[in-house]
Order: sequence, then C-alpha cells, then structure tokens
Amino acid sequence: MTELNEEYISDLRRAVVKAICEVSAQRQHSPEAGKGDTLYIGSAEVCQMLTILLAEFLEGVPGLDTPSEVRRMSDVVAKKIRLGIGEIRRHREETGGTPPPSIIIRGN
Repeated sequence: MTELNEEYISDLRRAVVKAICEVSAQRQHSPEAGKGDTLYIGSAEVCQMLTILLAEFLEGVPGLDTPSEVRRMSDVVAKKIRLGIGEIRRHREETGGTPPPSIIIRGN
C-alpha cells in the first residue's frame, strides 16, 4: 500500500472541521466561529453527514460490487474508527482533555 500523506490528511481534516463550524454558525445566526461565542454543533447531523460522505467516496471504489465486498470494506473502516477512538482517548488522558458532548445514533 502507498504511504499516506499525513500533511494532506491533516489539511483535509481541518477543512472539514472548519466547514462544519461555519455552517453551524450560519444556522445559529452567530458571529464567525472562533470569536469566543459558544457554537452548538449537531453531532447526530454531523455523524450522518460524515457517513453519507464516506459512502459517496466509497461507492466509486473498484471491487465493491457485492454485499460481501462492501462488508469487508466496512469492517476495515470500522477497525480504523475503533483504533482512532483509542488513540484519541489516550491523548485525552495524557492532556486532561474531555470529549465533546455527543448524541448516540442508532442504526435503522
């Protein structure tokens, strides 16, 4: 597998977070995000958007033509999410940070 460009990944992540904050601020008729005001972000809606976005990107991946192939890719994504959550939790423990409030989303 090709090495991933971590700088590009970081730039993409920042851009997505910025877009989420900007849209949330607009919907709340708040001043620009980052001006010290409290910004409420709908975590259920953000999770739904990220799920849809991921599905849109994965839909075009070659070799995802059968349910078993999609399930295999879903398992890979789920493993990466589990590992990411573990890394984030370790970092929070080291820094004393707390996770943002979240809403549990139940599948249909």
